[in-house]
Amino acid sequence: MSVPGFFTHIREYQLPHPRISLRVVLVTHLALAKAFELLRNEPPAGFVLSTAKEDEITRQLHWILENRLLSTGEVPGFDRRRIANVIRAPEVTNHDGKHPAKKPDLVLFVLRRASFSVISSHDGIVAECKPVDDQHQIGRHYCDNGIGRFVNGDYAWAMQEGLMVGYVRGGRTIGADLAPILASDPRHEGLGSPQPPSPVGSSYASHDSQALHETVHRRSFQWPLNFGIACQISLFHSWHNCS
Repeated sequence: MSVPGFFTHIREYQLPHPRISLRVVLVTHLALAKAFELLRNEPPAGFVLSTAKEDEITRQLHWILENRLLSTGEVPGFDRRRIANVIRAPEVTNHDGKHPAKKPDLVLFVLRRASFSVISSHDGIVAECKPVDDQHQIGRHYCDNGIGRFVNGDYAWAMQEGLMVGYVRGGRTIGADLAPILASDPRHEGLGSPQPPSPVGSSYASHDSQALHETVHRRSFQWPLNFGIACQISLFHSWHNCS
């Protein structure tokens, strides 16, 4: 049986999946801020946030989120009553089944959605983590190789939201550095013609963690079976100082 055939062997489901509560997204941003605070002030032996590489930071984030913060109650609302677990680099299938081993950096599987007709293996907050520094151009790394994977249906294709996590060095900001790149030609159209990033309500911000921002992107790939063209996706941008 071909990989795309798997979609025909799942019980009845709906596309897109129902939205994840904004409250859960906001508390995830808060948990990320706490995780970076811990890496900055209480790092594990041999770990230095200012010089750590992308995979090293992601590994530590996953450990803190899954093995500490989900259990301790340090971040109110970020617990196993709402989030089942945090998985690092799970293998997931893209929108048409032709690429069965895509690996987003983190997936947070959300609880209390059993009453919805969803594909459980594709139902959660999919997060892609990217460095934002002198060695990693925002356009190519963060936008094309990060945002682009949500727009083209590699990641979170069944969902209406996704999460981008920025490992920021050099004082870069979402408003001053990401917004102009998203608006530039031809990248703007290729990334789903998003409006400028906008702050999400009164989301947490500090000296080391920027306020959560949102962009909305058009998607043009076809959903499996007869669900038509994919809906737009909201991407939330959670940027944290790693200098």
